[in-house]
Amino acid sequence: LIMDKIIESFHNQGFAIIHDVLEDSCLEALKRDCEILVNTLARRRLEEGKLTDLFADSPFETRLIHLFENYLDEVPTIFRSELHLEGFYLLFAHPRLLEIVEQVLGSEIRIYPNYSVRPKLPENKRTEVLWHQDAGYTSGNSEILRMVNVWTPLVPVNRRNGCMQFVPNSHRNGVVRHEQDQYYLRIHDDDLKPIADQAIPIEINPKDIAIFSNLLFHRGLPNRSNHIRWSIDFRYQDATQSTLRSATGHLLRSKISPEKTVRDAKHWASLSFQ
Repeated sequence: LIMDKIIESFHNQGFAIIHDVLEDSCLEALKRDCEILVNTLARRRLEEGKLTDLFADSPFETRLIHLFENYLDEVPTIFRSELHLEGFYLLFAHPRLLEIVEQVLGSEIRIYPNYSVRPKLPENKRTEVLWHQDAGYTSGNSEILRMVNVWTPLVPVNRRNGCMQFVPNSHRNGVVRHEQDQYYLRIHDDDLKPIADQAIPIEINPKDIAIFSNLLFHRGLPNRSNHIRWSIDFRYQDATQSTLRSATGHLLRSKISPEKTVRDAKHWASLSFQ
């Protein structure tokens, strides 16, 4: 019954929120891997002479702020190729998540070559993602890509620290016009204004998951807090389709070619972004 409601919400509203999907052990593994990414940056900046302190004791939610305090234009807004660490596999190949996705996409599931960790620092214009559809970033054939987008926070998210906003049912509009803004694409006002007032905030907690259509209108609000809004976003695709990119992603579940799937966390960590 719960599965039916999730799938019904995904198809009817364009998204579904699923609470308490991830175990404590999974969440801690994800944070550990993010700390590995931050440690690598800290050591590099120390070697470059841009730091005298690694801020190793600073909390997860604020450490990057200290590391880039005098170099805000250099602060990372995304990690992508670096995500082949064992902890991330626990999320990407989470059994419950794959069971849900299989109900939408079928038994052949790849992780699409667009998976990211995003540290959203306070008042950073480069992290203010505007109203868009993910399908707006891909080719004219993007509407036929059978995908499930996934977003999960590593800290509690709300309107103050830059949660996501969705426009329910907007996936029914198909791919609409997008135009280039300073950093990102944005939906043309003619398509956005008639329904923008229907937007809702996606205020969720670590261990919660939001799944949504690649046609859904969504954006990230500005971070007005004093800490980093850490989140992870990724996409599953029907692996019988082309990615419409040069990158192929990685097969996570398959009845046709089970021998080609990523076997476990160590296997994932041995691979690279492709």
